[in-house]
Amino acid sequence: MRVLFAASLSLAALCYLAPNALWSAPGKTENAGKPVPTAPKAGIKTPGIQIPSELLKPEAQLTIETPGWITTGDSVFVTSRSRDSVVRVDPKTNKALDAITGLKQPCGGTVVAFSSLWIPNCGAQTLTRYDTKANKIIATLEIGASDGTMVLAATSDSVWMITDSRTTLSRIDPADNKVVGEIRLPANCNSVAFGEMSLWVTCPAENRILRIDPVTNLVTKRVEVSAGPRSAAFGDGSVWVLCEKEGKVERIDPKTNKVVKTLDLQVPGAGGNMAFGEGFLWITQTGFPLTRVDTKSEKEKVAQQFWGEGGGLLSVSTGAIWLSNPGKGTIWRLDPKRVIATLAE
Repeated sequence: MRVLFAASLSLAALCYLAPNALWSAPGKTENAGKPVPTAPKAGIKTPGIQIPSELLKPEAQLTIETPGWITTGDSVFVTSRSRDSVVRVDPKTNKALDAITGLKQPCGGTVVAFSSLWIPNCGAQTLTRYDTKANKIIATLEIGASDGTMVLAATSDSVWMITDSRTTLSRIDPADNKVVGEIRLPANCNSVAFGEMSLWVTCPAENRILRIDPVTNLVTKRVEVSAGPRSAAFGDGSVWVLCEKEGKVERIDPKTNKVVKTLDLQVPGAGGNMAFGEGFLWITQTGFPLTRVDTKSEKEKVAQQFWGEGGGLLSVSTGAIWLSNPGKGTIWRLDPKRVIATLAE
């Protein structure tokens, strides 16, 4: 049996909501010469958890029109749907490099695998393969595309992609850039991720996450979760699922395929996605751009919940959190250590 490995995923797509539905603008009351922020209506009310996002200090900020999915590899790749491009960022200098062009409405996330960046195009219903070493497009696959939360994943020998609105999960052989297998899933499943030796697909219409064996191409388990699952991440030996409707995160034990913990973010209907890295689970939602969850078995709790304008997509790499703000057209690079050290005033 082949040994499978988890490809670097960015997880994710974005549900836009009006930020004012979740948070209030800073007030005008003066305190020591500074405006006093008004606490948001949503979110966790435990003292010390909620922190205004204006206290976050990015290591770098880049301006990118309509920034979307973020994928990290040798470079950081940020989609710009309105520009039909993917912006490459050098993580050593935090400078934007030449953009990847020739795309048409990039959608549904991107993934780095097999020395390539794989980019779905909803406008052309194709999948673009971009060689990250040679910095050029080397293949365009006319296999369809779906505008889900995160429609791509990779295993040790294949790229997997949700390729149509009927939720067909296609298996692509990177050796010859061809679809070599298909799995028909329930309608409206919206994201796929790889971890714990399996593919995991979120299906909000059924309030389930499906576990698929990538060796046999068969669904092996159907795990019931809270309403509206939309994103999955892996860490501390668990599968973590963000469920949009009630703003909850479910922890699944892959040994038993059962939910063993539910965390209530108290931010319902705010879209979002999440990633695991630097020892923590990180979540972004509209109006709450960054939440940190301590996933250790003794605690399993929300440690910080930054509120304010923004909330889109994120990716976590070694020593960095990359966070998009579609409303302002910016990407922040945050130091996780500085984020952890940021306290509520």
